[in-house]
Amino acid sequence: MKIAETQNLISNISDQEWKSELEKASSKYHIIGAWIAIIFNPLFAFTDYINLPLHWQQLALIRLSISAVTLCVLLTRRKTNIPSYFVILVPFLLISLQNAYTFSLVSPDSILEHSINYIALLIGGAMFILWRWTYSVLVVLVSAKTTLLFVHLNTAVTKEQFMVKGGFLLLAVGIFMIVLIKARYDLTIREIKARLALKASNDELGLQKEIVEKSNQKITDSIKYAKRIQDSILGNLSRMESWFPDSFVLFMPKDILSGDFYWMYEDKPNQVKIVIAADCTGHGVPAAMMTVLANSILNEVVIQAKIYSPDKILYCLDQKLSESLNSRSETEEKINDGMDVSILSFTPSGTSFAAAKNLLFIVNGTETNVIPGSKFPIGSTQYGDTKVFEKHDLTLAKGTKLYMYSDGYPDQFGGTENKKYLSKRFREFLLNTSKVPMAEQKQKLTSEFISWKGAQSINTDDVLVIGIEV
Repeated sequence: MKIAETQNLISNISDQEWKSELEKASSKYHIIGAWIAIIFNPLFAFTDYINLPLHWQQLALIRLSISAVTLCVLLTRRKTNIPSYFVILVPFLLISLQNAYTFSLVSPDSILEHSINYIALLIGGAMFILWRWTYSVLVVLVSAKTTLLFVHLNTAVTKEQFMVKGGFLLLAVGIFMIVLIKARYDLTIREIKARLALKASNDELGLQKEIVEKSNQKITDSIKYAKRIQDSILGNLSRMESWFPDSFVLFMPKDILSGDFYWMYEDKPNQVKIVIAADCTGHGVPAAMMTVLANSILNEVVIQAKIYSPDKILYCLDQKLSESLNSRSETEEKINDGMDVSILSFTPSGTSFAAAKNLLFIVNGTETNVIPGSKFPIGSTQYGDTKVFEKHDLTLAKGTKLYMYSDGYPDQFGGTENKKYLSKRFREFLLNTSKVPMAEQKQKLTSEFISWKGAQSINTDDVLVIGIEV
């Protein structure tokens, strides 16, 4: 069937038809979401009792009131003919206001943990809600305004503390939620219209392919927009090039979003430079969420607290990441995801290195040295309190080259036997190409990687390599 005929068939579907089908498709999820809010929101009074012991009774009353209002809306929706999106809007907006109000009570040390609870609500909403994007924008704007108001009323917390410890993270996830709900809403409507059109004629087999392609493009566009958010938190490459004129960052994500990330900071008055390479568990969207969380913690630890020793940064990052990922009830399943991290700290007193699992490869002429990292990763609570992150003070001659990298390059499958590239071969290649300028070495690394895996093959994992000549 011609595209014009297909579009004409879809255009003949009345608004009443597709809206009725949309209500059927979304009603189940909205009702489930409302029941989850009714049951679980009061249960989190337990966390209020632990985190805010002076205010938990007041918050418990607020939580019970929200559940009561939601229950009334839910029980009367059929008699009043309330659309299902309004049923989920009530608890979603009220819990957002509840979370905003709690910011007027929290201490500076618990801002990030409370922000994670807020983020859980936004992510949950993105999973269950199907409505017009304008409703999402309305909820986010109302939540943002009320949150800023209650932060302003909290004399113990400054706006700068709030933004660094969670505000920017909340804003990024709020935007991500709007984009994701809109993509799911548009996709659902397209699928409904396609289904109704196919019922009218069995000759429209080409319609499904066209609709799916457009829907996939919509989702891809949304993920690409999320990538713009992720790119904004990556280190500034021009800044590192100004610190070290002969340096490079080779960054090749497996998917559009990456679980590897690099982070850089300079304290000019104290002549301190920090360069970090990190590899989060997994890849794609879940790992990208971890990079956003890790960036927020690094801002808090390095920029705000001015902790510059690489081993101390690792200890703080490990503690705060574990607390953030497991801040819910002790009865809930623990999250053991984490990341491998390498940190170089350049100060007037010298250069130091520390790492969680990753290593530092040093090349000085024909001599090489491997500085191992700790065997413990960042996060992953199964290790308990036994983690040790050792700091290595480095004595470096001029012209020495330093390399930090994730496991994406050595673990890439390829070659004539489709085997891993392996760390030994990778370090030999770094040594053999170390005599050329760093920019040229980056090109050689890229060519070698593509040749090994094959031009049409996919990456096994995200790839990150940082090279610096001192």
